[in-house]
Amino acid sequence: MKKRLILGLIFAWLAMGIALITPGQEYAEADSYQGILLRNVHVFDVHSGKMRSPQNILIEGARIKSISPNVISSQKEIQQLDCTGKFAVPGLFDCHTHLAFLTKMGKATLKTMLAQFVQNGVTQVRDVGGPIKVLRDMNEAISSGEMLGPEFFYTGPMLEKPPLIWEEHNKILPGFTVPVDSKADVDRIIPELVAGGAQLVKTFNKFDPDVYEYLLDQARLHSLRVVHDPGKPMFQSIPMDKAIDLGVTSIEHATALWSVSLKDELKEEHDRILKEGSDETARETFMAQVAELGMDSVSIENLEKIIDKMLANDAYLCPTLYVFEFMSRQPPPKGEPKEKYEPRKKRLAAIKEVGPYFVGQMARRKIKLLVGQDNMNPMGTLVEMKLLGECGMDESEVIRGATLYPARWLGVEERLGSIAPGKQANISIVDRNPLEDIKNIRDPYLVIKNGKIVHRKSEK
Repeated sequence: MKKRLILGLIFAWLAMGIALITPGQEYAEADSYQGILLRNVHVFDVHSGKMRSPQNILIEGARIKSISPNVISSQKEIQQLDCTGKFAVPGLFDCHTHLAFLTKMGKATLKTMLAQFVQNGVTQVRDVGGPIKVLRDMNEAISSGEMLGPEFFYTGPMLEKPPLIWEEHNKILPGFTVPVDSKADVDRIIPELVAGGAQLVKTFNKFDPDVYEYLLDQARLHSLRVVHDPGKPMFQSIPMDKAIDLGVTSIEHATALWSVSLKDELKEEHDRILKEGSDETARETFMAQVAELGMDSVSIENLEKIIDKMLANDAYLCPTLYVFEFMSRQPPPKGEPKEKYEPRKKRLAAIKEVGPYFVGQMARRKIKLLVGQDNMNPMGTLVEMKLLGECGMDESEVIRGATLYPARWLGVEERLGSIAPGKQANISIVDRNPLEDIKNIRDPYLVIKNGKIVHRKSEK
């Protein structure tokens, strides 16, 4: 079963044109060097959104010492690398992963996959759903040097009022999703997250409003940032507008905008069904109607209102276009009747239509969009960046969504998210200018994490 899961994922990734790094492309730096001098490399400035003219970057220990065209070093302990014609961007963040699933693929595969995130330039991840102990152990193994992988900022389990949508995942990963039905549950769970090293909380789908507000208060008391996924595209108990009003500043999935930007007559019908607590058949019928309408279900005026709210509250959104692309390519489960598969297929087709539209409109209004794949693919981050670019996002803004904006939202901008003196030396160097085409950010020539070379492309 485990082998079939691995092969299925790899074949699905290959079907999307995703190439995994081969072991021959790994690179180990000699221990004798105490620093690195990167000579004559263009540097992406996350604040201006432009490439600086060629610079020399001096790295000592895990930090960037200085950046200037005139920086030189004659010390034998400093490794000097000529990067003429190449382009440096900060180490990337993936802001929506579920990497705990990798632990079910065997230790060798786990180590390979985590290493490949870094080898693709992804030096940090925001993991938003997994058993707290599994995520803590993975992060500690990476921090200690036992495994090569990205730095983790993690939530621990997804929190939701029962019944749990992803209860089946608890059979594979006990503690993946946890019920929160009362304030007493909050008082028990929040300290467990803190003790497990979580920096974030993931709220998902259903919540009683009073319990949700209490959870937010307790999260703030423990300095935990909150990531909110409203759940299915319609009939959400805590839709994104309400979450933003309560102070949440990170919303997951472009589909979160759908229910709050419906045309007025559809919104009235939606709210009536929700208020009356109508059965699942009525909800599915309404969702099928909205999916059939696609873009015609959206009110531009209502969409602009929710974007106004996001701007007023400095709210970020992580669109996760990749996961819907991934899901749309999956064959129907064996034995599933056509009458169940076809509605889901139509729903995914509608999501693939409205999601990119929402992204384009938010990009036009300068909403801070975070790059995140909602998966565990070492190349998924880069595919997500490509998909965002196809929505009309400027290349510089896509890169900010994987560098500056995550660092700023997480409160770690003083050490991550840009290439500057004093910052952590997490850098991806590519052969072609990603500002000319975001796909150029793939296949790095060189990746540095914490001042150490962790990947160097083989010379051909």
